[in-house]
Amino acid sequence: TVSSIEKREYLKKLFPRLNDEHIANSRHTTFEQHIRFITKGKGVDIVLNSLAEDKLQASVRLLAQHGRLLEIGKFDLSQNNPLRMGIFLKNTTFHGILLDSLFENANDDWLRVHQLVEQGIQNGIVRPSQSNVFNANEIEQAFRFMSQEKHMGKVVIKVYDESLPLIRTIRKTCLELTEWLVERGARNLILCSRSGIRTGYQLKKITYLETFFEAKISISKLNITNEKECEELISQCTLPIGGIFHLAAVLQDGLFENLTTDLFDQVADIKYNGTKNLDKYTRIYSQKTLDYFVVFSSISCGRGNAGQTNYGYANSTMERICQQRQKDGLPALAIQWGAIGDVGMVIENLGSNDTIVGGTLPQRMASCLETIDYFLQQSTNIPVVLSYVLAEKSQKTSGSSTISISLIETIANILGISDASTMSSDGILADLDLDSLGSVEIKQLLGQKYSISLANSKEIQQLTIKRLKEIDSSSSVPATTAINNTETKKSSSISSFDLSQLLPKDLIVLLNEKVKSNKYHHLFLIHPIEGHVEMLKELSQLLPITVFRIQSTNDVPNTSIEDIAAYYIKKIIEIQLTRTYLIDRYSFGACIAVEIALQLPSITQLLLLDSSHSYVVTHTKQYRTKFDEPKYAEAAILSDLANLPSYDTCLLFAAEILNKTINIVVDNIILIAKRFHNKLLLAEKYIPSNKIQCHTILFRVQTSSEYSETIRDDYGMSIIC
Repeated sequence: TVSSIEKREYLKKLFPRLNDEHIANSRHTTFEQHIRFITKGKGVDIVLNSLAEDKLQASVRLLAQHGRLLEIGKFDLSQNNPLRMGIFLKNTTFHGILLDSLFENANDDWLRVHQLVEQGIQNGIVRPSQSNVFNANEIEQAFRFMSQEKHMGKVVIKVYDESLPLIRTIRKTCLELTEWLVERGARNLILCSRSGIRTGYQLKKITYLETFFEAKISISKLNITNEKECEELISQCTLPIGGIFHLAAVLQDGLFENLTTDLFDQVADIKYNGTKNLDKYTRIYSQKTLDYFVVFSSISCGRGNAGQTNYGYANSTMERICQQRQKDGLPALAIQWGAIGDVGMVIENLGSNDTIVGGTLPQRMASCLETIDYFLQQSTNIPVVLSYVLAEKSQKTSGSSTISISLIETIANILGISDASTMSSDGILADLDLDSLGSVEIKQLLGQKYSISLANSKEIQQLTIKRLKEIDSSSSVPATTAINNTETKKSSSISSFDLSQLLPKDLIVLLNEKVKSNKYHHLFLIHPIEGHVEMLKELSQLLPITVFRIQSTNDVPNTSIEDIAAYYIKKIIEIQLTRTYLIDRYSFGACIAVEIALQLPSITQLLLLDSSHSYVVTHTKQYRTKFDEPKYAEAAILSDLANLPSYDTCLLFAAEILNKTINIVVDNIILIAKRFHNKLLLAEKYIPSNKIQCHTILFRVQTSSEYSETIRDDYGMSIIC
C-alpha cells in the first residue's frame, strides 16, 4: 500500500512486474476490500505493517490461514491498543519488530541479523532505498520535510568523515568523554598526551573502543603549548577536524601572598598558550569544518576559590579566547565545572564523591556528560556556562547552630524561582519548566539527602510540591514510606466505598429499624454526587429517629435539579409521613435538599453538613472545562485519552480499564460516569427560585478551605433563607 501517486509510480519502476492491481491506498481502510478482491477472499500470507489504529485492524483481518503479521509501527504498541484474539483461530502469528531492542546486552539475535544483512548486501538482495539527504546543519529542514509524509525512502543526515574530536589530555575524565563521543558516532579521534598511555586501564579502554565500535584512536605526544608542534598536529590531520575538546590542567595551589610568577606560568601555560595555539591554527586549517571548540574551565574562575588565584586566572584567559571566537562567528564554549566526581582530580587527590569542595559536591561523571550534551545543543550563543552540584543544605556555623535550607527552597533554586512560597502545593515539577539538567540535580539531591531513588526523569517531573514537602518533613521515614504514604491514604479512603453501590437499585432505604414506630420524626439523607449515602451509615445507627436514605437509581431523571427534587418528593409522599427532616451529607445533595424544601412546604427543618447550593457551584467551577463535552479533548490533551476521537470512545476506553480492576460491567461504568458528569453540570446551573421557609441549620468546619476566598462564611445560605 502507498499513500501517493508518486510512490505508486516509483514502485512500478523499481519492480516492473507490479501493476496498479497490486498496489492499494494506505490513507484509508479501502485497501482491505481491494486486497480481498484480488486474493479472492483468501487474504495474504505475510503483512509487514506500519499503519496504526483502524488500518492496523484492517491489516490483521487480511491475514490468511497460517499467516504472519510483522508490526514495525510503534503507535499501537505504545498505546497498548487491544488486538482481537479471534484472529489467532486461523493459526496466525503476530510479531512486534523493535530494531532498537536488538542492541540490548546479551542479545544473540543481533549477530544473526547482522550476518543476514551483510550476506544480503554481498548478494545484492539487500539494496539501499531511495534517500533524501540533508546536511548536518539542515536538521530542522529535514524534520519538516519528513513531517509532510511525502518522502520516499529514508531521510538521511550527511555526517562528514571528520576527525572528531581532537582531545587534549588522556586522564580518566578524557577517556570517559572519549567513550561518550564514540557512542554518539565519532570514529576518528586524536588524544594528545606528552606521556602517552601509562596505565593498563587507559590501554584497556582504548582497545575496547577500537574493537567494539571500530573507532580509530590515535595518541599524539605533540605539545600544543608549543606553536610549531600545535601547527604540525593540526595541519597533518588526514581528515578535516570537526571538534576540539581541551581538558588539560595543572594545579599549583597556594595563598596569594605565596604565589610566584613561575607558579602562575606553570598553571597558565597549558590553559592559555594551549588554547591560544588551538584557536590560531584551527582558524587557518579547520575554520570551515570545525563545529565544536570546547574548553574545560573551573568554578574557581567564575566564583573564586581561596588558594587557586593562579588557576582562576588561567581559566579566565581561556574564557576570553572563547568570547572572542564567538564575536568572530566561530564555535566556542567554555564550561566552568565544579568538582568532577568518579574520575576527576578531586577523587584522585582529595577524597571521594562525598568530599565537599568550596560548598559543592563532586558532580558525577554521568551527570557531567548529560550536561555537556545539553550545552552543546543550546541555541543561544553563550560562550561561558557553569555547572556544579550544591553540597548538603545543612551546615554548622562557628556558633554550633544549624542553618537548614528546606528541600522546597533547594528545588526552587534549581528551577530559578526566587520565592519558593509562590509555588502551588498541587502543582507538579513538569509545570514549572523543569528541564533534563534540573531533573538530574533533583534526582541527586533526593538520593543523597533522603535516600530516595527514582528510576527516570518522568517520575521526577510528576512529583508535586505537596509531596516534596511531605518528604522534607519526614526525612527520618524510610524512602518508600515517604513516597508511598500519600498513596496509602488514598487507597484506604477508596476502599471505604462499596463499589457495587455506585448504581443503587433501591431509591429509598430504611437505615435504622430500631425506631421505626416513630412516625412523626423522620430523617432523610440525600445522597451526594456519588448517588449513595454509605459514608453516613454508621452515623444513622446512632440517631434516635427513623432514618431513610435517598439514593440515585437509574430511574431518577437526570435533566435538572428541579426534576430530580420533584421525583424524590413524589416518593417521599408515598410513605405518607406528616413530619419530615432533611439532611445532606455534603456536595451535590445540598442542591436537591434546598429544592425539595422549596417544593414541599411540609418540610420542618433542613440540615446541611458543610455544604450548600453555592458551595457546590464554587467547587465545580474548576472542573467545568474538564468535563464539558465540547472541550473534553482539550482538557485531556496530556493523557492517553487525547488520541481518541470522541467523548464516548474516551468513556469506553476508561471503562474497559476499570473493568479489569473492579467487578462492574463496562456498560454500567459508562452509565455511572455519564450520570456523574451530568450531575456536575446540573449543580453548576442550579439557582434556587425562591427563599426557603423552613428552619435551616448549617454545620460547617472551622478550618478554612481552598474555597474560603471565593465563598461567604455561611456558604451563601443567608441569601435564600
